[in-house]
Amino acid sequence: MREATALVIGAGALGNEVLKNLALMGIGRFLIVDFDTIEIGNLSRSPLFRQADAGQRKAEVAARAVKELNPDVQVKALHADVNHDLGAGVFRHADVVIGCLDNREARLSINRMCYQINHPWIDGAIESLMGIARVFVPGEGACYECMLTERDFQIIEMRRSCSMLARENIAQGKVPTTPTAASIVGALQTQEALKLLHHMAVQPGTNIVVNGLTNENYQSSWRFAKAA
Repeated sequence: MREATALVIGAGALGNEVLKNLALMGIGRFLIVDFDTIEIGNLSRSPLFRQADAGQRKAEVAARAVKELNPDVQVKALHADVNHDLGAGVFRHADVVIGCLDNREARLSINRMCYQINHPWIDGAIESLMGIARVFVPGEGACYECMLTERDFQIIEMRRSCSMLARENIAQGKVPTTPTAASIVGALQTQEALKLLHHMAVQPGTNIVVNGLTNENYQSSWRFAKAA
């Protein structure tokens, strides 16, 4: 654990939880990536941020907070966009890659880079009282791109167009998230990271779904259709 390097992409609600957990568990080195700045609205679900941090870069503030939790860790913050600014060398430097993102395009970028270098990664997502965590291992089970539907690719294309993105945001509004969902999914992601670091068995391409509305947890997986 002390010799391991965790690449955490996204320092929002999920990223805060994952970083906090890994720092307290003794991970020795962190690379924290985010291109956003802190808003007051982030504070209700981001335990590493304070009101005085508003307007500052998320990655840099998260790095300082992780160092406060565990002074022995080495932390590097990258104010960068995973879609355009990160090369394969950043991913190769990490022992475990954890995506804590809020959009499909960024997940797709991580997935393609990790498959290019044959590196597993852990994804997490939250919405209201719902959440999902999953591990993707190249060559084992479905990858993230395999799970995308035609509608998912349409939304990705909308994000690449400023005018279309604006329309999508107006239509959908802000996606509500809760600190409880972030805490649960962040804990699951952390647990999967520890399993990868200790070479324990994981279930590649399997979704761990948390439904806070019904208090049900279940697994689902995407399977290739067999040829006739």
